[in-house]
Amino acid sequence: MHRKSLVGKSQGLLGPALMLGLAALILVSVAGCGTTGGSGGTGKITLTDDAGNTLVLDKPADRIVSLAPGNTEIVYAVGAQDKLVGVTTYCDYPPAAKKKAKIGDFSTPNVEKIASVDPQVVLVTGGIQKGMVESLNKLGIKVFMIDPKSFEALFKDMEAVGEMAGIKDVAARKVDALRKQVSDIEAKAKTLPKTNVFFEIYKQPLMTAGTGTMIDLMIKAAGGTNLGATAGPQFPEFSEEQLVTDNPDVYVAVKGSQMDPADISNRPGYSALKAVKDGRVYVVEDNPFVRSGPRMVQGLAQLARILHPETFKKTD
Repeated sequence: MHRKSLVGKSQGLLGPALMLGLAALILVSVAGCGTTGGSGGTGKITLTDDAGNTLVLDKPADRIVSLAPGNTEIVYAVGAQDKLVGVTTYCDYPPAAKKKAKIGDFSTPNVEKIASVDPQVVLVTGGIQKGMVESLNKLGIKVFMIDPKSFEALFKDMEAVGEMAGIKDVAARKVDALRKQVSDIEAKAKTLPKTNVFFEIYKQPLMTAGTGTMIDLMIKAAGGTNLGATAGPQFPEFSEEQLVTDNPDVYVAVKGSQMDPADISNRPGYSALKAVKDGRVYVVEDNPFVRSGPRMVQGLAQLARILHPETFKKTD
C-alpha cells in the first residue's frame, strides 16, 4: 500500500535545495495567475498574482528583488535582469545571477536587507514564503507571488514580470517561443501510446510526484502515465512493493545537491522492474523539473525524448 504524503514534513527530509523547487509546487491555488489589466489610460500597470492579489504600479519597476531561484530565472528569461537588485543565496542560474546582491536565503530572507535595496516589487513564491508577504507589506513594499501550477500559468507569470519591468513586448515574444515548444510537444505526444512512468523525487523514503504537481502535468504532456498519481497529491511516499506491482516502463529520478539516486538498477528488488530490464532508467538534473521557471520547458522536452525517443529527437 502507498504510505502517507510528506507534504507537511518534507522540508526536514529533503533539505533546502530540493525544497527550493518543491516550495513552488505545493500549497497554493493558480486562480487568476499572472493576469493583467489596464487602468483607463492612467498609465498605471495592474497585475494579478498567483495568490489572486492585485499589484498596481504607477510606472514600470526598475528595482526588483527575487526571493526564489525560479523567479530569478524568469526575470532573466524575459530580459529584465538589469532591474534585478537582489536575489537569494540559492539563485544560481543563469551564472550571472550569482553576482547579484544577496538578501538572505530562500526560507528566511532578510527583511532589512530587502528594504535596504529599496525595491519597487518583490517577487515571492508560495509555501514557506507566504509569511513574507505580510512582513513586506507592513514596510510598504509591494509583493507579487509567482507560484504556477501549469505551463500556461507559468507563461502568464513571465508576461506579468515583463510588463511590470516595462518590457511587455520583449517578454511576450520570448514567452510565445516557449509556449510554441510546449504546444508542439503536446500535439505530438497525443498521437502516441502512453508510457508508464515512475518519477523518483527522493530515495529514502521513496518519494514521488503525485497529483497537483508540475511534474505530473509534464509526464502527461510528454505522452506518459504517471504511476505516482495513484499515491495521492503533491509529493507522497511510495511503497517499493507497489512499485514492483506497477512495474514501470520508464524510471526517472532527479539528482541535485541534496539528493543522489545512486545506482538505481542495483537496489534490492529493482532488478525485477521492466524499466531496469529494458535499460530505461534515467537520472536527470532536478532544477528543470522542480523549479517553477522557464527551464521547465527544457525538462518537458527532455522527458518527451526519454519516453518516446523514436519521435522526439534531441533537436526538437
